[in-house]
Amino acid sequence: MSFKWPCNLHSCVSPDWLPNDVVVEFWNSSQDPLRVHCESSLSFSEFTLFASQLAELLCPLSPSLVGILWRPCLYMHVAVHGVLLSACAFLPFSDRNSFPELQRLFRAVISLTSECENEIRDFGFECIQDKPFKVYIRKDSLPKLPSSDLAYCVATSGSTGVPKLALASHSCVSANVIDLCTRLPKLEAHSGIFITSPLTFDACTVQIYLGLASHRRVVLPSQSVLFSMDGKLLAQLITSTGVDTWQCTPSIFGRLPPDGLANVKKLWVFLGGEPCSVERLPMDMDNLKFFFMYGLTEVSAWSSIIEAKAILSEESPVPGATPLGSPMAHSQVVLKDVDQSTGFGQVYISRTLGGYSTVIEPFTNAKLLSAMSLMSQANLLPTGDYAIAKPNSSSPLWFLGRQDRMVKVHGKKCYLEGLENEILRLLTSHLKKACLRVVNCRCEPDPLRAYIQVDGVFTPENCVDMKQWLLQRVTFPISPHNVILSVASLNLNANGKVVGKSVRSTCLSSISPTTKDMELTFQQCGGSSIKAMYLIESLISDWPALKNKKALLLTTLFSRPFGEFIRVVEKESLSTHEEIALDVSQEPEEKRLRLSANFEAKLVWSKVLGKCVDASPIVDPTTSSVFVGSHSGIFKRLQLQNGETIWSRSIGCRIEATACLTEDLVVFGTLGGKLYALTINDGAIAWVFDAGGAIKSAPTRIPNSNRLLIGSHGRCVHAIDGGREVWKASPDHSPIVAPIVVVDTESALVGTLGGYLHRLDVNQGTIEWTTKHLGPIFGSPTIVECSSRVVVATADSTVHCLSLLNGGPVWTVNPAPEAGLFSDPLLLPAPLNLLLLASQSGHLHALSPIDGSIEWTVDFGKSERANNSRTAFLITPCIVNRNPLLIIVTRTDGTLFMCNIGEDAVRNSSVIYQLPKETFSVPCAVHLKKNVLSILLGCRDDTVNYLELNFDDNKN
Repeated sequence: MSFKWPCNLHSCVSPDWLPNDVVVEFWNSSQDPLRVHCESSLSFSEFTLFASQLAELLCPLSPSLVGILWRPCLYMHVAVHGVLLSACAFLPFSDRNSFPELQRLFRAVISLTSECENEIRDFGFECIQDKPFKVYIRKDSLPKLPSSDLAYCVATSGSTGVPKLALASHSCVSANVIDLCTRLPKLEAHSGIFITSPLTFDACTVQIYLGLASHRRVVLPSQSVLFSMDGKLLAQLITSTGVDTWQCTPSIFGRLPPDGLANVKKLWVFLGGEPCSVERLPMDMDNLKFFFMYGLTEVSAWSSIIEAKAILSEESPVPGATPLGSPMAHSQVVLKDVDQSTGFGQVYISRTLGGYSTVIEPFTNAKLLSAMSLMSQANLLPTGDYAIAKPNSSSPLWFLGRQDRMVKVHGKKCYLEGLENEILRLLTSHLKKACLRVVNCRCEPDPLRAYIQVDGVFTPENCVDMKQWLLQRVTFPISPHNVILSVASLNLNANGKVVGKSVRSTCLSSISPTTKDMELTFQQCGGSSIKAMYLIESLISDWPALKNKKALLLTTLFSRPFGEFIRVVEKESLSTHEEIALDVSQEPEEKRLRLSANFEAKLVWSKVLGKCVDASPIVDPTTSSVFVGSHSGIFKRLQLQNGETIWSRSIGCRIEATACLTEDLVVFGTLGGKLYALTINDGAIAWVFDAGGAIKSAPTRIPNSNRLLIGSHGRCVHAIDGGREVWKASPDHSPIVAPIVVVDTESALVGTLGGYLHRLDVNQGTIEWTTKHLGPIFGSPTIVECSSRVVVATADSTVHCLSLLNGGPVWTVNPAPEAGLFSDPLLLPAPLNLLLLASQSGHLHALSPIDGSIEWTVDFGKSERANNSRTAFLITPCIVNRNPLLIIVTRTDGTLFMCNIGEDAVRNSSVIYQLPKETFSVPCAVHLKKNVLSILLGCRDDTVNYLELNFDDNKN
């Protein structure tokens, strides 16, 4: 089908579509981890109906800009097409943190995910459609945009300067669609287009309409398929669906196993977004055809293309250069500002009728209107990319690298993309005989370093040989210590491109982007314990020299200014580098779970508290009440029977900490550092105490007194009586987030993020003994009374047993070196007397309190994660029955397990409930009825939930 250009994108729809034809399919992995299946699909009649309904909703607002909160799903097609049908334009975003700045441009927001709903409402949008996805319109007025050819905007990182919004017109993008239609394989019954790009990458929009224009169904993979198992699921999906067209980055294509496409009948692969050479591709496979595409997001869509076999026999004009190809329809690609000594120049591009413009942040409506007025200009625009000309070549221009990735090495310009491609080309040809495959490479400056991902088994001696061979041939000199060969995957961003590895940028990406003061602590910069573990894992993965520095990194991160932490990481990362070869050692055999349906909990009620509920609810059986707070700053007393509100108090500051009950007060802390005491009867504020820093745990009551002990990020322990400070102690000047444990009426144990454990006199606050260098302590210490010992777990994966009398070491073990311990050790009752440790890896370890020996380990992390959760950590387990011994184990993805503990193992384990979203709330389990277990816990869907498990109904 031919389309007359220029034309609107939404007119690029083939007339051959029939009502029952499938327009889009969504594929996911099944419970069998090696299988994929089609989870859902959308017919052409459904697609046109939903898109028309959306267009009717948006027409009164047009022309305007509509935000699309994106996630991979069927309705992505509907959202895009419906917006364009209404004569509006769209701006896709996937990061909720970007919404506050972008929302000022939107007259409407389409949400393809349940996330961010509260934020959207908070900025003055009201929901006008719930299904099949939510549509919000702005309550207050916002001027309409002028009539124009604008199709969409995308946010960019700013390769030619600061972050921008790139504006793209219908004529600009439809030119790509029409051009690519002429290059596709012959249409067959099961032809399809495989989309692995996010909507925030404008190549995705081109592919959506390429499918509609060529009468091809689109296949969308879930994120778990796209990034799991080294590409095996990805290859299986391509084979199973019969798609014949795929546009992706070379890094995504490189995830496929070597024989992954052997059974594919026909596949045309369009590679773009990163430079690539033919040496990286299986050019000997007749069923595959490869194209290289070039284009910058900042000037929108694609500008040039070349089929790979056209330059198969050509040498690059300089080492590492890759072909840009020839201009696509209605595009111009030229070289300007050429250095006569090297032949290097900057790439400029333009399109007939123009069709693009940019807005520099901060993004305002005035800037948007100004940029729209410039869209029709067909001027040549600089791309920020450098290339070299090669006359009489199938590719007139060859890419060298980006302006922002050019460095000087011994006074000579080095384009890092070119160096990466040179390394990949050299090693690919060299390692074929050794049955090793070079997957990817990333180079970083200051000092010049190369991270090379290799697929296969190799020894340290192999590493030395490979590095020596490479360094004798590569154009730019690199220190052998800074060439790192690893089987660890390089990180890819949402667009499928390799992410840069600057220590500073990695660290700064973990905190609030508005933070400027590096003298603040990580927590004060917007960090959390979960973010801390992601950061430490990323740093260790990317800089192997940090592998044995985990304790130092964690202690510095939690107890020192963030700027100091960055300096420590930069220093340690440049010390002696270790090579990471494939670990072929066998892991110790674990006790396997038998996941049966012996138990099932039922939801009695769920109460919305405004925002995430990370605090653990507490129950007062005497008044049949539940007390809990949330991130919204609201604290509530609820009726236990039905969840109805008895009273509610808005504090105005985020609540993450669990509360504590006294005779007539409920006391809890906030992230603002205030400790509030409310009267149980009516929620009136009895007193407020300022602890000087964020409070993350419940206050501890001293027996036989009215005093409370509380620690905080204010780095002090406070003894409080009636809201008045009795004494204050700063044992080691580091934050305190673990609950304080009272030993007796005279002393208490205090663990800190600085890696100290102190025993304090509760009357004066004086230190009785101190043990240091333990590692950051997040969980409360556990007292083993029968042996006068105390056990504490640390975030650097270590468990320490100390003398309760003097703090002296008894034993130390590291049950899982790669997984942090953030939970309290749980002491099982006699006769077992085992210590249970819940780890970040999803393992539950049972340790002997006598010598720390590991009695058994169970892996709760092997079952599939729910709710697309990024984590499946274990939360502190809780004992719910003693005979038989039953415990509840909660995973952060919202999965609750019931376990029957025997003498030597977990006898049986069942999933008893699945929360709708993640949870970091420790369950509160109580027996209020005979043979009925009541479970209360918070959830990140903004609710507190009351579950019941009837043992009579769940008998075998």
